[in-house]
Amino acid sequence: MKRFTQALAASLAACGAMAAAAAAGPDFQARCAQPGVVKCVGFDEPATIAGRSGDASGILTGAATPAIDTTVKASGSGSLKFTIPPQSGANTSGSYFTNFANDLSVQFADGEEFFVQWRQRFSPELLAARYQGGGGFKQVIIGTGDRPGRIAPSCSPLEVVLFNYAQEGVPVLYNSCTGSASHGPYDGFYQPFGGSDFKIQNGRPAPYCLYSQGRSTPKSFFAPAGNCVGYAADEWMTFQIRIKPGPRVGNEFIGSEVSLWIAREGKPSQLVVEWGPYNLTAGPPGEGQKFGKVWLLPYNTGKSSSQVHAPAYTWYDELIVSRQKIQDP
Repeated sequence: MKRFTQALAASLAACGAMAAAAAAGPDFQARCAQPGVVKCVGFDEPATIAGRSGDASGILTGAATPAIDTTVKASGSGSLKFTIPPQSGANTSGSYFTNFANDLSVQFADGEEFFVQWRQRFSPELLAARYQGGGGFKQVIIGTGDRPGRIAPSCSPLEVVLFNYAQEGVPVLYNSCTGSASHGPYDGFYQPFGGSDFKIQNGRPAPYCLYSQGRSTPKSFFAPAGNCVGYAADEWMTFQIRIKPGPRVGNEFIGSEVSLWIAREGKPSQLVVEWGPYNLTAGPPGEGQKFGKVWLLPYNTGKSSSQVHAPAYTWYDELIVSRQKIQDP
């Protein structure tokens, strides 16, 4: 009987493991092989980030320099590590950039839908810190692609940026480094609610994710009082952004749509932002700027370089750009 019980327990455990594996999404290589994928970066070796400004992809340095970390990774043999050193200014860590295609042949505008997915890990020190003067660390910039003879900077008219809202632990989006006909620069995707409030993650169901939840004592962004999706330390979270620029009219893509999904490690993704129709900035008429470049970076606008704080870290892995929605890992 004892042997039978042990065998039954082992069988049930095996079934549970198989069920968990079946519930998990495809691994990185399988997701890279899905229809519509135009770019995959695994950050497994230094050659992945070897370029510099003017190349199709590479890194720029800040107070620290991005590097491949072979000890912490979501898959493969490495990940891209950013260090936030003490007494560092806004450009704490440098940045990684890549065009959607090395020959600049893949860019999107005028109704051409695309998706950007990546996995990211945050050290406890990064999420706990209150950086003096900081507006909240950025995570990703999706913006203008390079054109022959013209290198697109990270601060571009088209950019859609994901960042840590007011250092509150809530990922939010904004558009444009310049502004355009219908809105100014750094236009937050904040939906009016109830006459005097805003949904800062408008894809969240009741009790929502509201600006007012950050004004309460104690703050109530997260469950049970609020329903924001926040960051989690020491796990590989998954982020995916969908952008569908509308037709170009003047200096805007009219009637555009932007979506954001976030997943905790081992959990299904949740809709966080569903924005549009909205006029994404398109840049000066006649320039023909298109979405074609992504930047990974923890840049923190306004951060004081005099503050002594603990070193902090964030890691990126499994970057995918696709014409179709990408499955959860």
